[in-house]
Amino acid sequence: MLFSCNKNELSGEEKADPDGEVIRTLSDVNVKADALKAEILNSDSKTGVAAGTIYYISNGGNDLNNGKSSKTAWATLLKVSHADLKSGDMVLFERGGTWRGSLTTKEGITYSAYGKGDKPKIIGSPQNYSIRNKWKATGTSNVYVYDQVFSNDAGVLVFNQGESYTYKKVVGIDGFSGDIGQLTNDLEMYHSISDKKIYLHSYKGNPADRFSSIEFCLKENIIKIGGDNVTIDNICVKYGGAHGIGSSSRNGLKVTNCEFGWIGGSIQRETTRYGNAVEIYGACKDYIVDHCYIYQIYDAGITHQYKNYTSSETVIMENVTYSNNLIEYCSYSIEYFLDQPLSEKDVMKNISFKNNICRFAGYGFGWQRPNKVARHIQGGWLGGKRKYPAENFSIEGNIFDRSIDILLSISALKEEHLPKMKNNVYIQSSNKNFGMVGVEYKQYYPFNQGIGELIKQKRIDESPIIIFAD
Repeated sequence: MLFSCNKNELSGEEKADPDGEVIRTLSDVNVKADALKAEILNSDSKTGVAAGTIYYISNGGNDLNNGKSSKTAWATLLKVSHADLKSGDMVLFERGGTWRGSLTTKEGITYSAYGKGDKPKIIGSPQNYSIRNKWKATGTSNVYVYDQVFSNDAGVLVFNQGESYTYKKVVGIDGFSGDIGQLTNDLEMYHSISDKKIYLHSYKGNPADRFSSIEFCLKENIIKIGGDNVTIDNICVKYGGAHGIGSSSRNGLKVTNCEFGWIGGSIQRETTRYGNAVEIYGACKDYIVDHCYIYQIYDAGITHQYKNYTSSETVIMENVTYSNNLIEYCSYSIEYFLDQPLSEKDVMKNISFKNNICRFAGYGFGWQRPNKVARHIQGGWLGGKRKYPAENFSIEGNIFDRSIDILLSISALKEEHLPKMKNNVYIQSSNKNFGMVGVEYKQYYPFNQGIGELIKQKRIDESPIIIFAD
């Protein structure tokens, strides 16, 4: 773990969490986070009874089978994506199995797991690239090139299941021109915009000799939501360069008991890079993310978002719940925005962020971003004048545990559009900032001995718990 648990100071009122425990120290938080992680990783499938047909997917299956029993299972993501599924059907992946590629869902379908063991894995990286004869030495000292063209941009390379990862060099940032001679530090990587090959500085020799596992996180959504009323349950989603789950305007998306890791980093445009673990971009209703373990995401762990500065079409985001999630090492644990200056009836309503444990914002691979920002709630910008219209918006019972930057960034044009906050735990070092919640705010509040009283006086949180991480 990145941080040690020293003796810490508590200020503000002590409040019991939903399990009846009192959070007083970092040790309390560690225990609670470990318990939630174990609960999520070992969760049973809770999908209920299928209204339609149940289809089974196994690494030992065959796409020529009918898929209607574990003994006649299908085998591939391609088969599932193109199958003639009907609303009410259920697709179950065998636990312990691994599928590489992407999945496109269909309306009204539940995707979950069967059997015993680890959650089934859907991995965006097409293969393990620890292949010695494919990594070729270049004429530049310590720089190797993988001898294959990749049209989809690589966001990050992950070694030995997260033991190490690359620092991506992007043309136009920090003086980088695209010359591989500028790859001077170990594990700096450049996905060439000219020959589409991946170059890596490896000062200890051939990358395949150093690492038994090398995953390329290429630009593509791993799970693409097609249709309303889709449930994704008990699936592990890893190693993708864009989003883990990506969707446009959608109703009834439920994501439960899932694991997401190592998502994003590929170039979206110019120097802006993807991506998020779970995203809806556009209008939504009945959108739930519950009991998920999310870590090492370049941008946001969970998000609903939309902006359009030329449209007057109304966008409604309604009944959005993010609850009981463990979110670690993301740039933003949770991000939201709805900003259309020309649309008068836009609203985010019935929004709840409850009982989440959000830790170590900005301490993951996403900190290599050129704009050095990180926070657990990203819902506004310093000095910004963005609408973010909301009603019945609550943030309650969460733990916001350290950020390399600030803990919260929340704003709106009107006081009544701000979230109602209570019983949240705030943990930060005294040399860093709390952040800010307010209307058109223009300064961050420092995380010092008076922060608990200030939060209450400003009516940011009616009953905060403050823990210093020094």
